[in-house]
Amino acid sequence: MSSRKYQFIILSVLILTAIGVSIQVLNLPPRINGDSVFTHYNNYLIFKNSFFHLIEGQNLYTPYPVDYWDLYKYSPIFSLFMGMLAWMPNWAGLLCWNLLNVIVLYFGVKDFDFKNKRLQLFFWFFIFLELITSLQNSQCNILIIGLFLLAYQSFQKEQIIKAALFLSLTVFIKIFGLVLFILFLFYPKKIKFISYSILWFSLLALFPIVITGWNELIWQYQNWWHMLINDSSVSSSYSFKGWLELWFTIQPNKSLVLVFGIVGLLLPLFNYKAIKTSTFQTMMFASAVIWVVIFNHKAESPTYIIAVIGAYIWFINSKRSWVEIALVTMCFLFTIVSPTDIFPQSWREAFITPYAMKAFPCILIWVSLTFNMLRLKPQQPISTV
Repeated sequence: MSSRKYQFIILSVLILTAIGVSIQVLNLPPRINGDSVFTHYNNYLIFKNSFFHLIEGQNLYTPYPVDYWDLYKYSPIFSLFMGMLAWMPNWAGLLCWNLLNVIVLYFGVKDFDFKNKRLQLFFWFFIFLELITSLQNSQCNILIIGLFLLAYQSFQKEQIIKAALFLSLTVFIKIFGLVLFILFLFYPKKIKFISYSILWFSLLALFPIVITGWNELIWQYQNWWHMLINDSSVSSSYSFKGWLELWFTIQPNKSLVLVFGIVGLLLPLFNYKAIKTSTFQTMMFASAVIWVVIFNHKAESPTYIIAVIGAYIWFINSKRSWVEIALVTMCFLFTIVSPTDIFPQSWREAFITPYAMKAFPCILIWVSLTFNMLRLKPQQPISTV
């Protein structure tokens, strides 16, 4: 099969999946949370209605129970961006939103070095259920990992302006995109990258001023900061902190957990002789991608599309011994498959949820990856722990 035909089939499957999931979600009965009744595409409604709140001069970061459940947690420029879809009826806007997500991911994966076509095909098989989970929740995580992949490949090609743009876009969707800026340490033209990052940040931060004016834009950023600070108290069982709480019945200080995570992320840099190798750079990318999920104490099940892609990148760049095979199998079974109906509900209630089993394999992979990077020798494949 020619490469062009193969890529066409992959893109077609992704588009059909986005269409199918959109139709499914639109036809599901409403959800009920206490006194609130909301749709299964509630996240899309949060994104969509934020545009109207922005142009009407309302606080983006306060509850709007008539419009949707939960809070808007993203930047003003993201609200403005959603204006491209907000004018559409919900069914059309949701469909376009899901299509945007899968198309960006497709282009992020299309030219990624998977070593061979078989491993690229298996990649789509590996993440497919997690992809559906994220699409069903109409979140932006597929878009974010797609931008991460595009940024990584731009670094590889020394396309510094593009790398700075893609990473800056992720930050203005979810603030944890800042973590991936660590990648610039491993590539040339660092001053150019910093300069263009400042430029893109400035443009993205200030562009909503065409709608809001200066004072209102500053007010929105103050509201955003206030919301983020006050939204950080409760952790989920899908994070490293939540796993510690469930397994060891302790309540670790979130700042200490974050410091531990940062130290773990930076620790491989002590292996300075291996830093310039392509293997080290790829594995650091995988480490950072997993990190932004497991050390996000507000991580949710649909967020794990980001982590499982990082886990797969780790796997194909490892020696793929029985250790790696066991870990990636755990990731597939517990992180990807366990939340679905393939696992009986009784198993999920008795074992999967109480023991944070969706997060646990990714935590193990990240720890193993960190130690392997410390032991990596220049120009040699990564070793096993």
